[in-house]
Amino acid sequence: MEKEAPEIARHGKATDYITFVIVVSAFAVLTLHTNNCFWFYTGKEDFWFSANIIECVFYFAVPLFFMVSGITLMDFFDRYSMKRFFARRFMKTMLPFLVWSLVAMGIDLYTGKRVWSDITVKSVYQGLTGNGFVSIYWFFYALFIMYMCMPLYAAVEKSKRMLVFSYLVIATFVFNIFLPFLKNMFSSDLNIMFNVATLGGFLIWPLLGWVLHNYEFKRWHKAIIYVVGLAALLLHIIGSYVLSVEAGRVITTFKGYENVPSVLYAVAVFVLLKDVGRWVMERERLAKFVKVVGRYAFEIYLLQFILLDAATRIPEIDRNSLVYRLGAPFVMIPMIMAFTWCVRKIPVLRRIVP
Repeated sequence: MEKEAPEIARHGKATDYITFVIVVSAFAVLTLHTNNCFWFYTGKEDFWFSANIIECVFYFAVPLFFMVSGITLMDFFDRYSMKRFFARRFMKTMLPFLVWSLVAMGIDLYTGKRVWSDITVKSVYQGLTGNGFVSIYWFFYALFIMYMCMPLYAAVEKSKRMLVFSYLVIATFVFNIFLPFLKNMFSSDLNIMFNVATLGGFLIWPLLGWVLHNYEFKRWHKAIIYVVGLAALLLHIIGSYVLSVEAGRVITTFKGYENVPSVLYAVAVFVLLKDVGRWVMERERLAKFVKVVGRYAFEIYLLQFILLDAATRIPEIDRNSLVYRLGAPFVMIPMIMAFTWCVRKIPVLRRIVP
């Protein structure tokens, strides 16, 4: 997660829950990756029933990642200039992305996945710009696009943000997500007249996060959100299972972060974690634990590829087992935290684990 602990602290206790959301999101994304066997279904694997459930339940991880980034960065003009904004983004995300991508390339050379004869200036450039070194780093490219658009969103007058952002989110959901979903479901050839390019792709998430963060829902609002979110989760689980079993391979009709099940479910999870997080952060011991882990949340995203790759080279580890898929994150996260703590003690290297 984009680590903005100083900025979060400025908002006060009412928004301490954001750190909790960051930690849950980091844990969820690692669980998605230890459950990667989900994508290798051929119609015969017994483990896929549980893999499908785990995949769908933790699918909120990436949406929450972008939601929180939108929340923590939306007021950056109050703190520093646009030039400073991009300088900070480079040091906090672009630099670590570049360095650890090259580290991944080095690991591939050491393990024999790549050979030196294939390493050229062009191949390195292609790898860095085309997600060719660390497959799970795809989110960085969406994050960088969000950064480039953030000055436009942040420039909206504060008194008008709720109105403007709500309108953009609703319009984007209807024309970019809901109508294409219906068209796909019913195999319709009807044209969709509009597309909201302003929030194309992942750009709906930072604005949606800001809206959910700043709007206090009533109980009946939350009840509706939870029911709809649960229905979306069940649609994702059951729909993916039925279609995939029939086809003997993974069918992604109900998958995709810009898809109806993902959006409705992520909204429900965020609203739930907003309340749960406030409760947790009011408990001193729990809050202290969450804040400690929160200081390493970005590194959980950044460095997990090393441990995930190492697990593939240890024959004793059954990566299809439920124990590994659900238990590995509890082992890997402390390892990442310990490694990061050590690297941060080295002045020359601390910049690559910000």
